[in-house]
Amino acid sequence: MWPTLYQGPGGVGLHNYGLMILLAFCSAFLLVNWRARQVGYHPDRLIVLYVAAAVGGMTGGRLLYVLAVEPSILWNDPSRLFAFSGFAVYGGTIGGTLAVAAAARAQGLSIWKMADIAAPAMVLGYGVGRLGCFFAGCCHGAAIDLQPRTPLLPDGLLYGQIFWSPHFPFLTTQFDAGVGRLLHQPLYPTQLWAVVALCTLAAILSSLWGKRRFDGQLFALMLLLESSVRIFIESFRADQRGYLLTVPVSPSMAAWLPGLASAGDAVSGARMGITTSQGIGLAMITLGVVLHVVRWNAGILPEAEVDDDEDADLPAPTV
Repeated sequence: MWPTLYQGPGGVGLHNYGLMILLAFCSAFLLVNWRARQVGYHPDRLIVLYVAAAVGGMTGGRLLYVLAVEPSILWNDPSRLFAFSGFAVYGGTIGGTLAVAAAARAQGLSIWKMADIAAPAMVLGYGVGRLGCFFAGCCHGAAIDLQPRTPLLPDGLLYGQIFWSPHFPFLTTQFDAGVGRLLHQPLYPTQLWAVVALCTLAAILSSLWGKRRFDGQLFALMLLLESSVRIFIESFRADQRGYLLTVPVSPSMAAWLPGLASAGDAVSGARMGITTSQGIGLAMITLGVVLHVVRWNAGILPEAEVDDDEDADLPAPTV
């Protein structure tokens, strides 16, 4: 839609995908900073965690993308393993979570309290990051021939168009440039759905801070809700990473959930199934339920707000 903000000489430019990823990390870190001070963790103690989140998130996101989409890179061209192109959100979630947990443990911070602090921030970062997907044209929806449709953007403003229709999904997007594999045709606006849903979910999780029963509950709730949102949106997304499993269906049934009938290039509309991302989402929902059961009576460690000049002494972390 708008992949490059500025293109300089020699092929050097400023790309909106990278800019949105930077903004995603910054917005998440600012939210963590604000909440951590309320809990009793001085923001200066979190710098190592921010570095761990960035490195672990980018590394995990890239590794999962390579494994799911381009595994041949591992043995044919390992130099491209950590190229700054192609990332999987769930890989970033796993990599960033593990890295932050290790860094929090090393800093003497409660892993579960940090998980609650990070949960709304992670979802907010996802939402802002999906704007990068929208501008780049990746993570788009399945094709939809919706009539009538009215263009909302002036011709030539961006490398694509947004259409309005009186029928579901009401808004459709078309990409005429970028990295998407379906160009010059109306698509389900899955990136825009994700932006709205995830930013709303971040606000909901933040508002539930005072209602926690145990440390780690917001993180467990995030696993349940974010994964449910992802599974729904994935049902309308043409995810080239394909399926974990497929079953034969009638063409009329496939039309109800077009993303599940057109995810893999090699799978026809006569089959549909669970995509790779949906499979990971189901695993995360299961983990969220398990955390609620296991930690239901764990309680909440004391919290005391700190200012910029001091750090509160909290009890030793319990994992």
